[in-house]
Amino acid sequence: MIYDIDVMEVMDNADLLNKMILNSTAYINYKEAFIALEHNHEVQQIKINLIKLKEKYDEVNRFGRYHPDYQTVMLETRRKKKEYEMHPDVAQFKQLETQLQTLLDEVLVIIATSVSTEVKIEKGNPFFESHTCSSGCGCS
Repeated sequence: MIYDIDVMEVMDNADLLNKMILNSTAYINYKEAFIALEHNHEVQQIKINLIKLKEKYDEVNRFGRYHPDYQTVMLETRRKKKEYEMHPDVAQFKQLETQLQTLLDEVLVIIATSVSTEVKIEKGNPFFESHTCSSGCGCS
């Protein structure tokens, strides 16, 4: 790629946009919640237990319902996952993560549609889609 003045200007504007996103309330709240979650010993212990259980889950899942501990491991895995996801700090983090993803999706759509309305856009939030193409891929 040949770098001319136009490419350099776009790169500078991309850096500016990046700084604006990093200074946004959505990102700051997300980052604070992420750090708080990493320092929450209760959540970290639940996460460690869930990871250990997931190893058992993967082993049992290889053999399917023929494994002697299939029901026990499956139920325990679901319980631990629910316990983790329903923890108030984790639930708040997930909500803030979704808000940040929505902001990023909106920025992506604005940039892409300003280039062309025919640009296909991968978006993480299915509720954010304005339309789908005939193949149902979720592009805009």
